[in-house]
Amino acid sequence: MKTIARTFYKMPVNVMFFTAVPIFFFLFVLAYKPFDIDTFLAVGKGHYALNLIVATLIVLGVMVFSRILLFLLRGVLDLNWSLYVLWCVGEVILCGLFLSIPMGIGWAGVRPYFGVMSLCVLYMAAILVFPLSIISMAVQLHVLGKRLESAPVVDEKTLIRFQDEQKRLKLVVSSEAVLYIEAEENYVHIVHLDNGKVKDFELRSSMRALEEILQRHGLVRCHRSFFVNAAHVDLLKKDANGYALAQLDQHGVKNIPVSKKYYDAIVSLL
Repeated sequence: MKTIARTFYKMPVNVMFFTAVPIFFFLFVLAYKPFDIDTFLAVGKGHYALNLIVATLIVLGVMVFSRILLFLLRGVLDLNWSLYVLWCVGEVILCGLFLSIPMGIGWAGVRPYFGVMSLCVLYMAAILVFPLSIISMAVQLHVLGKRLESAPVVDEKTLIRFQDEQKRLKLVVSSEAVLYIEAEENYVHIVHLDNGKVKDFELRSSMRALEEILQRHGLVRCHRSFFVNAAHVDLLKKDANGYALAQLDQHGVKNIPVSKKYYDAIVSLL
């Protein structure tokens, strides 16, 4: 599962959490009094306003503690989304447990303490799920927006659209990402980069069918079974038998044979 963005550990984001969450709690309870929470906070003695302030301060204290802790541990924590959700659940439970102390005292002799504690946790969960979810989604959308802004723009003219023998579109890839094309019986192997990783896509087609589009996008034939992207060729060398090989700039990629017929053309491009 993917880890959360490092933005979640930054202090401005955490300040937003421990500022907005208690404000939302206070205003939401004051305006809507959900789930008869006003009756619960009043403790039957008209202390609703006081207990609402106490509950809000508890939410503030827990959020400040939790989010500063998240900031301080940014160098060692690498939470995935499941663990982050558990972190938020922990915040809610702590708020409920701390609230159960004054509320337990207020309801002493009327309601059992563990019943009061359960209600405190449930109230906190029902209310705090909204600000925690909304702020978390807003931060994630901000992160995704930044990533899209910084993503390189791909020129449509550089895209190679590979079709199989039935003229069905099977792969679209930037010509700059293609390392080499290798023919093998009734298939061709399109070895290309995908997010920095070398991928091998097998396409049912022939080299003859692809030759025109490959040449149009700057790939050059270096062997009767190979086309290569000269931009990815680091150097040309010869093996023990004197055959020329093109060494590419990607680790783990095999050397590509270069026939005498195409050797000079490859050299002129390096």
